[in-house]
Amino acid sequence: MIESLDSYLYILLGLLFLLGGGHFLVSSSVGIALKYKVSTMVIGLTLVSFATSAPELLVSVFAAFNNNPDIALGNVVGSNIANVGLILGLTALIFTLPVNGKAYKKDWYFLIIITLLVYAMLWSGLTIYWYEGLVLVGILVAFNVYKIRAAKKDDLSIIEGEIDFKSAKLPLWRLVAELIIGVAGLYFGAKFLVYGAVDIAQDYGISERVVSVSIVALGTSLPELVASIVAAKKGEKDLAVGNVVGSNIFNILGVIGFTSVVSDIRVEDLKILQVDFVWVTAFTLVLYPLAIMFNKNSLGKRAGGILFSAYLLYIIILAINKGG
Repeated sequence: MIESLDSYLYILLGLLFLLGGGHFLVSSSVGIALKYKVSTMVIGLTLVSFATSAPELLVSVFAAFNNNPDIALGNVVGSNIANVGLILGLTALIFTLPVNGKAYKKDWYFLIIITLLVYAMLWSGLTIYWYEGLVLVGILVAFNVYKIRAAKKDDLSIIEGEIDFKSAKLPLWRLVAELIIGVAGLYFGAKFLVYGAVDIAQDYGISERVVSVSIVALGTSLPELVASIVAAKKGEKDLAVGNVVGSNIFNILGVIGFTSVVSDIRVEDLKILQVDFVWVTAFTLVLYPLAIMFNKNSLGKRAGGILFSAYLLYIIILAINKGG
């Protein structure tokens, strides 16, 4: 482990590298795809969601290889909690977010099912093995194929709102260079963030699980926070909820799936299952009901206040207990 920087500088550098790397990865990969005439529908439904969830994937893979399974798993669980409680909560406090159409409702049902599926997998043997990871990745591929086939031309305006078409005007060599910079930024960002999280846990006697579901998860969720607020500010409020639900689906299937394929994910701290998975399941279950409880098919200030307050309560409980 690099010893010249202290833990907080690790965390700061990790967040900066992840944000910068994620930006370059999204813009360059979209630009390259557009140059090779990949349809905007495929780009919007697959490439953008994959690229924005790349920080979670890199952090979890690096943590698993570094023998920090609680960080690998806690990062995903905490990120999904932050996506709903913090990101949607904050965004809904500022903007009213529409939750329209059968597509969102289907995605919400699907997110509940896969969250419970992974929960059951973990309880059954306290480990997700490589073959179970392959099953999760297979479900993700099938889900994306279904989404592409189900997408109609009427939906293209929404999908295209996620795509930066300006990147296609850049020369190919520059896009490739930005892609390399993005991957390198994500790699070193993940490395610094995991090292900093482990150091903080050791220095203050806090469990790696608590650091991963709070600090690490918040850091890897920053791209979704920026994307949701920018989308809402630009008037593309439909994208805010869609971005979060899509990101949470990819985190459960893609991040846990890919990570367990390269390295089995073990549960070392049972509180990830007894506490954190209960919270993420609760946040997932209330997401759609909140949209129809106060405002008809939208998340308004009251719903946003409930989600954000619940997230703060979760963080306060973690801080008080220190994982105990």
